[in-house]
Amino acid sequence: MELTQEQLVRQYELMVNSALQVTTWRHSTNHFYLAVNTALLTIAAYLYNILPGTGIIIGIIGVVITALWYDTIRYFRDLNKAKFLVIHEVENQLPMKMFQLEDAHFSKEGRKRATSIESNIPILFGVAYIVLVIALLLKSSGIL
Repeated sequence: MELTQEQLVRQYELMVNSALQVTTWRHSTNHFYLAVNTALLTIAAYLYNILPGTGIIIGIIGVVITALWYDTIRYFRDLNKAKFLVIHEVENQLPMKMFQLEDAHFSKEGRKRATSIESNIPILFGVAYIVLVIALLLKSSGIL
């Protein structure tokens, strides 16, 4: 069954809107993980002088949460990449290949993708948790 130009454009619009929705979900998810990590680090820092063992547990939980955050960013990146591959295929049947042109210009400038930049944030939180756990272990062993 061959699609009419109108059907093709409608499906193209649906896929573009779907890709935009994934970006919105990614931003919401990042806000969630940022809030969770900020709260965990705050609690762990507070417990540093009171209950070092609890801070260690929170630090380990934080490392796991940041790993999940990192994987979630990669999931959204891969999902949007797949969506844009479909968009590019549809654009081959349209008079103007807007997203392909945009991608070509963006790539030519050597810019990093947003997800590449975003994925550094969970890594930084993970490092902070690891440092916290090490500091708490050193403190509980009497070294600090």
